[in-house]
Amino acid sequence: MTAISSSKDTQNSETVHQQSGDNERPKSSIVHIEGAISLFKIMVPPKDINPEDDYPVDILLSDFFEGIRSGEDWKKISQRIRSEKDEKKQRYLKNTAPCVRIRGRFATRKDNSILSYSSFFDVDIDGLGPQTDDIKEMLQRDPYTYAIFKTVRGEGLCVIIRIMPQRWDEMWEGIKRYYLKTYGLVVDKSTGNVGRNRVISHDPTIFTNYHARLFKEYVPASEKKAAQRPIGAFVHTGRDIDHLMEQVSKNSIDLTENYDDWYKSGWALISEYGESAREYFHRISQFHSEYNPADCDRKFNYLIKENPRRITIAYFYARCKAAGLEWMTSETRNIVRLAEMRKKGHVKEASAVDEIVKMEGVDRAEAESIVGQVYRAKESFDTGDCLLDQLELFLKTNYPIRYNEIRRDFEDDDGKPLEDHHYYAMYLHAKKVLGDKIRYEDMFKMIHSRTLYPVFHPFLSFFQHHRGMKPVGVIKALADTIDSDTCFAGNASNPDYVYTFLRKWLVGIVGSIFGEPCDLVPVLTGADGIGKTWFFRYMLPEEWKPYFLESKWMPGKDEEVDMCKNLIAFNDEFKGRDSKDMEYFKALTSKEFFSVREVYTRKSVKLRRLAVLCATSNHKGVINEPEFNRRIIPINVISIDHKAYNAIDKTDLIMEAYHAYQAGERPTLTKEQRKMLNDHTEEFQNKSVERQLIERFMSVPKGNGGEIIQFMSTIEILKTLEVQINNRKLDDRKLGRELQACGFIRKQKRNPNVSNRREWGYDVVWQE
Repeated sequence: MTAISSSKDTQNSETVHQQSGDNERPKSSIVHIEGAISLFKIMVPPKDINPEDDYPVDILLSDFFEGIRSGEDWKKISQRIRSEKDEKKQRYLKNTAPCVRIRGRFATRKDNSILSYSSFFDVDIDGLGPQTDDIKEMLQRDPYTYAIFKTVRGEGLCVIIRIMPQRWDEMWEGIKRYYLKTYGLVVDKSTGNVGRNRVISHDPTIFTNYHARLFKEYVPASEKKAAQRPIGAFVHTGRDIDHLMEQVSKNSIDLTENYDDWYKSGWALISEYGESAREYFHRISQFHSEYNPADCDRKFNYLIKENPRRITIAYFYARCKAAGLEWMTSETRNIVRLAEMRKKGHVKEASAVDEIVKMEGVDRAEAESIVGQVYRAKESFDTGDCLLDQLELFLKTNYPIRYNEIRRDFEDDDGKPLEDHHYYAMYLHAKKVLGDKIRYEDMFKMIHSRTLYPVFHPFLSFFQHHRGMKPVGVIKALADTIDSDTCFAGNASNPDYVYTFLRKWLVGIVGSIFGEPCDLVPVLTGADGIGKTWFFRYMLPEEWKPYFLESKWMPGKDEEVDMCKNLIAFNDEFKGRDSKDMEYFKALTSKEFFSVREVYTRKSVKLRRLAVLCATSNHKGVINEPEFNRRIIPINVISIDHKAYNAIDKTDLIMEAYHAYQAGERPTLTKEQRKMLNDHTEEFQNKSVERQLIERFMSVPKGNGGEIIQFMSTIEILKTLEVQINNRKLDDRKLGRELQACGFIRKQKRNPNVSNRREWGYDVVWQE
């Protein structure tokens, strides 16, 4: 770093004064050397340090910029601070790092030891987080930005601007107002003193503009005074006093600029702490230019003896607030906000304490102290909350609702959806507590922004809660409650039929929750009154029953929305006879997404189908077309063992299916399972006219010889069959599907019946 000689000071002082364009000389005798600043070896020196070892070195601002950009030592220090996650250790590293005073050259650490002003001011904008780089780029374009770089922690910015030191107070108020008004940024309000320490940093992308404009956006002193407000209602705790003292020490803030402030602050602290306030009095006095420990003790002795009693701790809080300090910790502020909300809602003080202890996890004695102060206060508390902040707190503390990710709407803790009358009641309650300025539209939008309340997924939450349960054999027990003759039809007896496909379907329910739709549809057939409907209706755990939908599977937007918000869609009157119904059924089981218009939204959204289908029928003819025998799982029920069914824990049932899915099971049918299904479903087929004619008059060539095989197109076959039924019209598409279902193979070859050209058709043998 380049040291500055005293012989050069005077020359630079004259130059800077001429450049400022101000004909009025500074009122003090302090000279102005543009760009001359002080560098200290350590931010917070040890208490036992020799004053001779704590004098600063004078450097140029340009050298400081170069150190920020490429200084290896500063880089290592900054990286250590940024990588340290422990807050206390990070604070220690900062306190032991070198620092500078951008605003001038100093003889010692005291503010009144300034030798010359640098004509520059450093502005702190903290707590920017991931927005730091974007805001830095934005401020680089500001006409007043002389330089800008990241602060030592890397989460804030330091902006250097050119100023006229003669108007310090008006300039400082103007800076705060300018950044707030122009960019909506709040600068660190505790950094207005001339002896502000700045820890070194590292930023290879530091920006400089040596042609930046001189800052002249002043706020007159009279306006500043008018803008100050009294403390009003406040809460006092030992933690908050310590928080204020830490800020005073950290930023070297002098709260005793004049004699009046000094003794009134002393009396305010004495009113609360008596003799114990002596340490606090020294801590707030130490940064005054004329501080002397002995004189300070003598003054305290006088104050404690002559305490007028009319000055309370409220004065000290007001003084700190006027100095831009945070006069409440975040913990105290949260308790105050909650207590004041409870007070406005006419909740008893003891009940408010109980709720706050439960919500915030704070010590009961502390909660009682703060809540008591809030309840006794005659004024409202200035916690910095706007009306919307108060509304947000009101809603969160009075209405613990949640957003149901499946229902895609809000519900209470018991899972009951909020309806219009609930919202109206919430609004009237909010208006009563917070005042007439509350608008229903604001409240409604705040709730539906989905940022205020937690998101709840009923199924994933269920799995998480019961993840330790790993039952086995429950699905088999459920299958055994059904007495069915389906598995014993014909010669292909298979007693595992019901269990095999019921397990597939239950695993498919779990898979649907995880985004894998299931197209299997179990259909229980049999006599009326044996409990088929009851079997499906009470299969889910109690928590999941709201997601069981009874539906006719009819086309419509409401039906599509229901398919995305329910886990099971049950049809109690499934017949499988109407072709239009079957076409919709086919689309329903194969469709993965629906485009729907949600309530309270302007645009359509794409939602995944959640619902898994099941049905019952009093008739066996539930398979209308052959292709459905790989989706519909028909089970003819003779009886159901209700006692055994009721003994099954439905949570165990679902958790067995869950673990099966997690282990890799899927509802997809294997080749053997498809064969098993075909072997037991013929009796359930509601055969079409086309199917009956094929079985009556046609057969698939066996290839044994002696057969009269004809190659015919679908239309030729259709015309031939129509003759058999007196020219009654048949469906050519259905005929094609039925031919392939009966084993006829569609192929392309020359047709001797049609000019010997190649066309698609079937080899058939006609029965006499």
